[in-house]
Amino acid sequence: MTEQITQMETKSSLRVNVGLLDDLMNLAGELVLSRNQLLQGINSSNTKSTELSSQRIDLITSELQEAIMQTRMQPIENILNKYARVIRDLSHQLGKSIDLVLEGKDVELDKTILETINDPLTHLVRNAVDHGIEMPEQRRRNGKEQTGKITIKAFHDAGQVNIIISDDGQGLDPHNIGNSAVSKGLITEKQVQAMTDKQKMELIFMPGFSTAKEVTDISGRGVGMDVVITNIESLGGVIELDSVPGKGTDIQIKLPLTLAIIPSQITSVENERYAIPQVNLDELLRITASEVAEKIERVGDADVVRLRGELLPLVDLAQVLGMEKTYVDPETSEIHPERRMNISDRRSKNHLDIKDVNPKNSSAQIVRSKEDRRKQDISAVHIAVVSAGTYKYGLVVDQLHDSEEIVVKPVGRHLKKCQAYAGATIMGDGKVALILDISNIAQMAKLFSLSDTMKALEETQANTNTVDRDNRESLLTFKNSDSEYFAVPIDSVERIERIQTAHIERIGQNKVVQYRGGALVLFELSQIGDFKPLPEKQFREVLVFRVNEREVGLLVSPPLDSLETVMDIDKGTLAQPGIVGSVIVNGHTTLLLDISAAVDILSL
Repeated sequence: MTEQITQMETKSSLRVNVGLLDDLMNLAGELVLSRNQLLQGINSSNTKSTELSSQRIDLITSELQEAIMQTRMQPIENILNKYARVIRDLSHQLGKSIDLVLEGKDVELDKTILETINDPLTHLVRNAVDHGIEMPEQRRRNGKEQTGKITIKAFHDAGQVNIIISDDGQGLDPHNIGNSAVSKGLITEKQVQAMTDKQKMELIFMPGFSTAKEVTDISGRGVGMDVVITNIESLGGVIELDSVPGKGTDIQIKLPLTLAIIPSQITSVENERYAIPQVNLDELLRITASEVAEKIERVGDADVVRLRGELLPLVDLAQVLGMEKTYVDPETSEIHPERRMNISDRRSKNHLDIKDVNPKNSSAQIVRSKEDRRKQDISAVHIAVVSAGTYKYGLVVDQLHDSEEIVVKPVGRHLKKCQAYAGATIMGDGKVALILDISNIAQMAKLFSLSDTMKALEETQANTNTVDRDNRESLLTFKNSDSEYFAVPIDSVERIERIQTAHIERIGQNKVVQYRGGALVLFELSQIGDFKPLPEKQFREVLVFRVNEREVGLLVSPPLDSLETVMDIDKGTLAQPGIVGSVIVNGHTTLLLDISAAVDILSL
């Protein structure tokens, strides 16, 4: 019995640096002094002393929180070092030659997270050895070194711990993965045809997926990658996959530093507050009432928002949680039930009184005698763009509040079956806010990694005119002067940068700017044709292109916009060196730039 107690105590103990304990004692002492000063200021009604004491307590609390978190931190080296032996044993068993490279072993993680990721990391390393690295003879035939390399790299980024498992093996074949998923009945052939290569690769995370011809004890042992992603997401982390056939595979895991205190975005729905972990938050959108009809569309039976050329499915949090939606009348401030079922809806005849419908019209044409609430500021749509694993969607909420660091508390036993919640926290006013589980909410809304929205979009596009579909292209439009409009294919643009005009230097006949540790050559359209020079401004927008394995920058004038249009190019009227032709975009004659030809003209 004594031995069992000793073993339990050993498992739950931590080694803490004595210097860290001294810091905790000093902070505790300062906290007591500040508390005494605060009480004295309150008793004497000294407002100035009370404010100073409050500020001091706030500072000490932050330092104390950081010091206590450090007591739970353990170096990731504790689990990374064991993989050298794992890889050595497996490579010997399989007849392969593999080197292991470990980077960032001093990165620290919460002890609980460290223990939980041990099994997923082991699974990924075994997969890299078994399925990733080729046999020496095959590597030699492919022009590679016979000894493969697996790299495990850990580093901090944006308040998170990133772990990347890389191999220089054969990579993932999206075609084989798609066929395997179809043969196992996980998805249909039609769904696979609508997928991109990256989406096909992400199918390996689906439950029941495996490309192994027989179950072995080397990698999965019959267990798929879905177990890995489930364990990672249970920690509030995300996993990203990037693979190039014949080159290798990178799997990146992003984890919070600790499970005890996490940064989060506070939102509200129907006056109830919910926390979205920032590890799952990509960006925040506010679509004004006047833009709803333009930016939010209806595809199939789902609402989607067009975000930088991509259709993103929308999930209404109130509907997922089964809450009755209401709205506040802007004139009377009265609360009424919300009758607009879909975000993209305008008022229909079912949303109007009988007197609003023209009785003389048998088709019940609506006479809009009332002002549409879409014109009111209260009708703006607030969206949190979130992602978890293979899911990415827009979560529609009523209000977006401040971001805060919250203390995570487990949910009570009576809420264990509520899949939408990952935990709870207590806000500053003493009320409870629930923490949302982004992955489970996507499943409750019946989203997929290739969502029903995107499949509906593919089906819709398949039924459109074939010629128009083939001629449509995404363009980036910009101006050279007030009357000169230009466009380039958006996929030819590497980046868009903004620089100060004062930073532009002249070297010989060329303009250059110091950029990412090197020199970026700049040019204007006036250098390649009869176009006006750019007006003098303090800042310049630069379109960065990659031409002949080097980067060049084109100086342009705003506004810059992206759009998709039918490419009905007039190649005769305005064609000239560096200009393919012209198209009509938003009522303006727009010249289509050939960046490769422009660079050849300038001999850059």
